[in-house]
Amino acid sequence: MADAKENAKDAVQDVLDNRREFTLETPENEILHYYIAQPTGEDIRKADWQYSKVYNQAIVDEFLTQAQMLDLLQEKGIVSEEYTQKLETVRISLGAELFRLENLMDESTPEEKETAAMEVARLRDELFQLNQRVNGPMANTCENLAEDARTDFLTSRIVEKKDSDKAWEDFNAYRNEDNTALSIKARFEVMLWMQGLESNFLENTPEQSTLREIAKNRLEESVKEQAAANAEAEAAAAPEVAEEPAPEAVEVLELPEEPKVAEKPKKKRKGRPKGSKNKPKPKDEPKGE
Repeated sequence: MADAKENAKDAVQDVLDNRREFTLETPENEILHYYIAQPTGEDIRKADWQYSKVYNQAIVDEFLTQAQMLDLLQEKGIVSEEYTQKLETVRISLGAELFRLENLMDESTPEEKETAAMEVARLRDELFQLNQRVNGPMANTCENLAEDARTDFLTSRIVEKKDSDKAWEDFNAYRNEDNTALSIKARFEVMLWMQGLESNFLENTPEQSTLREIAKNRLEESVKEQAAANAEAEAAAAPEVAEEPAPEAVEVLELPEEPKVAEKPKKKRKGRPKGSKNKPKPKDEPKGE
């Protein structure tokens, strides 16, 4: 029994931990955290009911369906063969430039990568503008109005606070939300979630990632150059300390050797050498008288 409760608790915690999170910053610079939970079966049924109700009401109010709107756009020349051909050309060019950008060699210069990334960004923007010629009018068709109603209902049901309490008590509370920034942000995040897109998908496109990397490298290089310039300026402004000259090497002069003086020969003593046996004989003393 205890194991069953623990398993159920772990399952609930796993669901809470895997909820998709998004944040909203208030005017007071407070960061609020919200989460997107999985809808229940009842949530989905009621969302589909909202879709049918709004679709039928749009028909009654004489809104055009998507097929009728497309016929009207073609009749007015907004959608033509030339438009379709240009749209296809831009799509093919965008795909080719994306392939080129993602396969640039590591040896490519930052300038080459930047040029490729800027071209991808230009083509993506051109494709967006072309699509808007159709997407704008299509937003007011019966199908799109009904889809918006379904998204709004799901948003009111699956957006939660951190403690898993719902952000809105019911659908009416969501529609009457005073914090417009919260309701718009929540709806946008739910739309991305339904389409399988991350919140920051626009920031993580290949071209934006490349441009961000190039900008980061340039900033680091600029910081290094500025630090080197500051160090050089500090060195130039520091007072110069006179260096003591190194003592000069004293040349040791070798004195010339004194000339050797020849030894004088010793004087010979006159007479016989002392202690010689050949002493002179003493003179005969006078004999006594």
